[in-house]
Amino acid sequence: LNYVDKYIKNLKPEDSQFSLWGGDAVFCNLDLRLDVLEEELQLPFTFVNGHIHELRIHIPWTKLGSEPVVITINTIECILKLSVDSDASDYDTQNPHRSKKISSYKIVKKTDDLEA
Repeated sequence: LNYVDKYIKNLKPEDSQFSLWGGDAVFCNLDLRLDVLEEELQLPFTFVNGHIHELRIHIPWTKLGSEPVVITINTIECILKLSVDSDASDYDTQNPHRSKKISSYKIVKKTDDLEA
């Protein structure tokens, strides 16, 4: 839970539906740690709100060495706003992990410019 706890506010095992032998835990209505998301994603946006409706974690207790732990998110909602001082040129467009994000940002920015 430590990995997931990094991104979720107030994640408590007692708030989940948990099947010890089945290795399944289900958490509902979780709030995201917006500051962590902003720091890790480094997008030209500010997170206003972030919420997960359902988070499922499957831990294969008897096969931990051969099967993965599976984390499934069912419906995530985020409200973002463009950072006041953001500009696409401030971001590393050569980074392959960010190029798609920046392209989407440029499309949105161009659309906003057309409407102005």
